[in-house]
Amino acid sequence: MTVSRTAGPKRVRRLAGTAAKPQASETISPARAREPGIAHVVATSLEEDIVLGRRHPRERLIEQDLCEHFNTHRGDVRLALFELEKKGLIQRIPNRGAMVRDLTPREVTEIYAVREELEVMAARILPLPVDASDLTKLDELQSKHSAAVDAGDMLTVFYTNLHFHQTLFGLCGNACLIETIERLAQKVFGIRSYANAFPEALDSARRDHVEMVRALRAARRDDLIALTRRHLKPSPEAYIRAYERRFGNPFPGG
Repeated sequence: MTVSRTAGPKRVRRLAGTAAKPQASETISPARAREPGIAHVVATSLEEDIVLGRRHPRERLIEQDLCEHFNTHRGDVRLALFELEKKGLIQRIPNRGAMVRDLTPREVTEIYAVREELEVMAARILPLPVDASDLTKLDELQSKHSAAVDAGDMLTVFYTNLHFHQTLFGLCGNACLIETIERLAQKVFGIRSYANAFPEALDSARRDHVEMVRALRAARRDDLIALTRRHLKPSPEAYIRAYERRFGNPFPGG
C-alpha cells in the first residue's frame, strides 16, 4: 500500500505566542533561529515521510528545499535534521549534505537480532498477571490499530503500533531495557513501509497484537515470547527483498 506525497509546500503551524516568520529584510536572531518548537514539527513531519515511504533511502534532504517546503528558515531545518540524525533516520555526508539513511541488509539483520533478544528479555521479566487497567489500555490500542488498518490510515497504523509495543514492553519495569528497545526501534523506522505495503502483513500484525493481549491475560509467558519473536520477522524480510531487487544480493560483503 503506497502513500503519495501531498502536493504543495507544508506550512508549519506556529505555536501560540510565537513570532511570525520575519520578512527577508529582517535579521533573524540567534534565539529565533534555535526555536525548538518549529524544529520539532519539521522533524516529526520528515520522520513521518520516512516511515510512510514518502522519502526513500539515499534521498537527499536539501536544506533550502526544506526551508521552502516548510515555510521556515535554516535554523529550524538544521535542528530538525540533527534530531533525525540522532535517531539514526538520516545521515550527513561531508560535501553532500543530509540524506535518508540507507541500511544494508547486514545492518538490518544485526539490529533485528538484537531487538529480538531484548524484546524477549522484556517478555520474560514482566510481572504476571498483568493489571486489568494495563490490559484495557492494550485492548484500546489494538482496536485503534485494527481500525486504522481497515481504513488504510498508515500514519495511525504506525503510531498505534508504536504505542502498543511501548505500553507492552513498559510493563517489564526495567527503564534501561525499555530505553534501549525504543532506541533500536527508532533506527529501523524507515523500513516499516516495506512490510506495510502488503495487506497480509498488516493483517498478521494486528492478529499478533490480539494474541499478545490474550497471552498476557492468561499469563501464558511462553506464548508471549513466541509471538514477540514472530512479530519482528515481516519488516526486515520485506526490506531485504526490496533492497536485493534494487541493488542485488550484497552478501557476503553486506
